[in-house]
Amino acid sequence: MTVSTLSSLSTETLSVELTVKEAFVLCSGVKYVADPNISKEARQKVLRSLERKLFPATSSTIEYHKLEV
Repeated sequence: MTVSTLSSLSTETLSVELTVKEAFVLCSGVKYVADPNISKEARQKVLRSLERKLFPATSSTIEYHKLEV
Protein backbone atom coordinates (compact mmCIF):
# COMPACT_ATOMS: atom_id res chain seq x y z
CA MET A 1 0.00 0.00 0.00
CA THR A 2 1.37 3.41 -0.92
CA VAL A 3 1.57 6.51 1.25
CA SER A 4 -1.01 8.30 -0.90
CA THR A 5 -3.42 5.39 -0.41
CA LEU A 6 -2.97 5.52 3.34
CA SER A 7 -3.51 9.27 3.45
CA SER A 8 -6.75 8.94 1.50
CA LEU A 9 -7.96 6.35 4.03
CA SER A 10 -7.58 8.84 6.89
CA THR A 11 -10.97 10.38 6.04
CA GLU A 12 -12.83 7.08 5.72
CA THR A 13 -14.74 5.56 8.62
CA LEU A 14 -14.75 2.04 9.98
CA SER A 15 -17.73 0.56 11.78
CA VAL A 16 -17.24 -2.26 14.26
CA GLU A 17 -19.96 -3.73 16.44
CA LEU A 18 -18.62 -4.34 19.95
CA THR A 19 -20.36 -5.19 23.19
CA VAL A 20 -20.08 -2.63 25.99
CA LYS A 21 -17.59 -4.88 27.80
CA GLU A 22 -15.47 -5.25 24.66
CA ALA A 23 -15.44 -1.51 24.03
CA PHE A 24 -14.54 -0.77 27.65
CA VAL A 25 -11.72 -3.30 27.77
CA LEU A 26 -10.38 -2.26 24.38
CA CYS A 27 -10.30 1.47 25.08
CA SER A 28 -9.10 1.25 28.69
CA GLY A 29 -6.54 -1.53 28.37
CA VAL A 30 -7.81 -3.04 31.62
CA LYS A 31 -7.66 -6.81 32.07
CA TYR A 32 -11.19 -8.13 32.54
CA VAL A 33 -10.73 -10.91 35.10
CA ALA A 34 -14.19 -12.46 34.57
CA ASP A 35 -13.41 -13.16 30.90
CA PRO A 36 -9.73 -12.85 29.99
CA ASN A 37 -10.38 -13.49 26.28
CA ILE A 38 -12.66 -10.48 25.86
CA SER A 39 -9.89 -8.07 24.86
CA LYS A 40 -8.51 -10.61 22.38
CA GLU A 41 -11.94 -11.05 20.79
CA ALA A 42 -12.48 -7.27 20.60
CA ARG A 43 -9.11 -6.75 18.89
CA GLN A 44 -9.90 -9.55 16.43
CA LYS A 45 -13.22 -7.91 15.55
CA VAL A 46 -11.48 -4.61 14.85
CA LEU A 47 -8.73 -6.26 12.79
CA ARG A 48 -11.22 -8.30 10.72
CA SER A 49 -13.23 -5.18 10.00
CA LEU A 50 -10.10 -3.26 9.06
CA GLU A 51 -8.91 -6.06 6.77
CA ARG A 52 -12.28 -6.11 5.01
CA LYS A 53 -12.01 -2.35 4.48
CA LEU A 54 -8.39 -2.35 3.25
CA PHE A 55 -8.43 -5.59 1.27
CA PRO A 56 -11.99 -6.22 0.08
CA ALA A 57 -10.98 -8.70 -2.63
CA THR A 58 -9.09 -10.98 -0.25
CA SER A 59 -11.78 -10.94 2.43
CA SER A 60 -14.36 -12.50 0.14
CA THR A 61 -14.78 -16.23 -0.07
CA ILE A 62 -13.23 -18.22 -2.87
CA GLU A 63 -15.74 -19.71 -5.24
CA TYR A 64 -14.05 -23.00 -6.02
CA HIS A 65 -16.55 -23.97 -8.69
CA LYS A 66 -15.37 -20.98 -10.76
CA LEU A 67 -11.72 -22.00 -10.66
CA GLU A 68 -10.45 -23.71 -13.76
CA VAL A 69 -8.52 -26.54 -12.23
